Amino acid sequence: MTTTTATRTRGRAFADAVRTEASKLWSLPATWLLLGGTLALTIVLSIAFGTSANLGPGQTVNILDYGVTAVTWTQCGFFLLGVIASTSEYIGGQIRTTLVAIPDRIAWRLAATVALVPFAFVAGFLVVGASITTILLTTGASVTEADLGLAARIITSAAGYLTLMAVLSSALGFLIRRAIPAAAILLVYLLILSPLLQSQNWYFLPDIASYTLWFASIPDTAPPALVSWLVLLAWTLAFLIPSISIANRRDT
Repeated sequence: MTTTTATRTRGRAFADAVRTEASKLWSLPATWLLLGGTLALTIVLSIAFGTSANLGPGQTVNILDYGVTAVTWTQCGFFLLGVIASTSEYIGGQIRTTLVAIPDRIAWRLAATVALVPFAFVAGFLVVGASITTILLTTGASVTEADLGLAARIITSAAGYLTLMAVLSSALGFLIRRAIPAAAILLVYLLILSPLLQSQNWYFLPDIASYTLWFASIPDTAPPALVSWLVLLAWTLAFLIPSISIANRRDT
């Protein structure tokens, strides 16, 4: 009887921690400004790509590829979302209050991750969906011209990728504990290093591997989807596990 009660108590405590972390994430003004800006920029870029595209009838694959092109740039917003989610704890000493409320630090880091996942996935689904919809509208393509099954797979895969990268960047932000250095590292990689490395087909890098999952046209040299997902998961765990370990040993 005692063991069952203790187990339920731990489970209830973890559920409460998840709700607390979700509430903090929802209450951050920076969260909504960032996601709102990401959505707006995605739509603007999609309009620009759509109006400049020269797409003939029946070129469904090209339409879908154009539909996610903007996200290759605005994915930065999801990396920054993860950084904000973790580093906001260190603004004004909020981390001390959090640790008093949730003394189990491993449970705290896991709860913060669990709270971030659905938030990032829904946001990613909306952003990618808006990008493809904008392209269809600006190019004058009919919905019937698009492969809806393929579009659904692309949107879901892209949302999954953006979610994993938000978790990765959250872990990096926690390890560094400073928003600007963590954001700088991620943006330098995404905006400078990654474009230079794409021609090398380095599919062991997370963003390059992900393109095989959410682009309709996939190079012959690309690995299978399962391998790409394993690459993304490996990169995410490579940052998440150390962040949980350090959380258990760090004073604040």
